[in-house]
Amino acid sequence: MKNILLTTIQLLIIIIVSFTKLVANDINTEGIVKKYEVDIPKILFDEQSYDFGRIYIGESISHIFKFKNTGSGTLVIENVKTSCGCTVALVQKNKLEKGEDSEIEVKFNAGKYVGKVTKSITINSNDSEKPKHKLTITGEVIEEVSVNPKRLNLGIIRRGDALSKNIEIRTVPELNIEVKKVETPNPYVSVSKAENTGKHIYNYKVTIGNYEYIGKVNGIIFIYTTSGKQERVDLPFSAEFVGDITYYPEVLSFGNVRRNQDIKRTIIVNFINKDIKIEKIEFEPANFNYLISELSGAGNKVIDVKLNNDNSIGKINGNLKIYTNSVIQPIINIPISGEIKG
Repeated sequence: MKNILLTTIQLLIIIIVSFTKLVANDINTEGIVKKYEVDIPKILFDEQSYDFGRIYIGESISHIFKFKNTGSGTLVIENVKTSCGCTVALVQKNKLEKGEDSEIEVKFNAGKYVGKVTKSITINSNDSEKPKHKLTITGEVIEEVSVNPKRLNLGIIRRGDALSKNIEIRTVPELNIEVKKVETPNPYVSVSKAENTGKHIYNYKVTIGNYEYIGKVNGIIFIYTTSGKQERVDLPFSAEFVGDITYYPEVLSFGNVRRNQDIKRTIIVNFINKDIKIEKIEFEPANFNYLISELSGAGNKVIDVKLNNDNSIGKINGNLKIYTNSVIQPIINIPISGEIKG
């Protein structure tokens, strides 16, 4: 028993002495605890952004961003993300030891983009101080052939009338680009040459007319050139033909209403032809009331429509019919919709 106790005491003494030496080794002569060094990677780029200047539409550019692991640990590039599909980033080497170099090649495809460009590239790594590192490329994409306006709005035209507007086509002088022809498949639109206002500036007159219907018209004017990058430039156009009367809204919706709820909806009627008058208003079915008044003394009308109190629960489906003395628009039909709930 005494031997076991003696042996135990000796082991305790050995443990205490060993621990004392271990602590003593970690303390310098000034009594300051030594800091253990941890291997930490650090990413460092030669540049943060690149301006590619000016390029033409349809062209591509590339640039190489160089970087280095200036830390003491292994740097791992986990992934690289770009701000759009027009920009691609390729990493040469994604695992770098201390002091090693690598590079990221960034490619930008202008496509049909025009104007100032700023695209970003985000590098995700195991750099604890900056796990997300952002690079940018900037510049401007210009056209070999530019059209003014970019979209041609021919405006509101009374049925039976015609309207013309000019478009201007410019080409880059040093490229000696010519406009071969300008046309549209729309039978109600014609395009003719106008007097040019300068070298490499082409002017055309666009005329729309003889449209037999009331409503909106949309189409495209095709501009054919000798440009290698812009052989055809598409110019969208729009117009709206109106009759003697315009009105808003085109559908009268009551939405969801409670039975016997006092609710009103309004129709605004504008008279393009001031000789036109409203002769009669009817509802199908006849379970609506209305009040007609003048709008701001301009001769236009406001029609306030209310539901009758004896309407039953269910869907509201009907029509508001406005009878006029117009030859073009003798009857205006406005659908009515909604639902009455209990």
